[in-house]
Amino acid sequence: MSRPGAWARVMTNLWKYLRKDWSTKHYIGEDSAGHRYYEIQNTRQNVTRGYDPPPNNPTSQPGVEWQSWLKGTRRFPPSDDEIALNRMKEQDKMVGVDQSRHLRYATHLASSEHRRGTECRYSDLRDASDELSAVSSERNDREASASRSHDGL
Repeated sequence: MSRPGAWARVMTNLWKYLRKDWSTKHYIGEDSAGHRYYEIQNTRQNVTRGYDPPPNNPTSQPGVEWQSWLKGTRRFPPSDDEIALNRMKEQDKMVGVDQSRHLRYATHLASSEHRRGTECRYSDLRDASDELSAVSSERNDREASASRSHDGL
């Protein structure tokens, strides 16, 4: 399908001007970084979405949730609660990676001490597992409080 010619575009713009039917930005939301998101409804395409970067940092990029809304992957813009919940999940994943590394390191130390003929102390492994359980219980508490606050909405 071809695009309209130059004169067709001029006539369309003139007709829009006479009817005062030009496109305007409808602001949808703003994120914590200062990006302002908008939709333009009155275009030939279905909906055009965009964002205005913050004036103090014009090269910054929006978050993943907002990028998916801009691309049209998601229908509705993300809420602040949803973004906060996703950030908590990312942090928990990082904590989980640290926990698994710590446990692997503790078991590796115990096995290497055993191979060298030194005495492997069970209390060292128990202390490492206690630390891991404390971190995981903190994570579970955060998830429970986040789900309670999310359910209250």
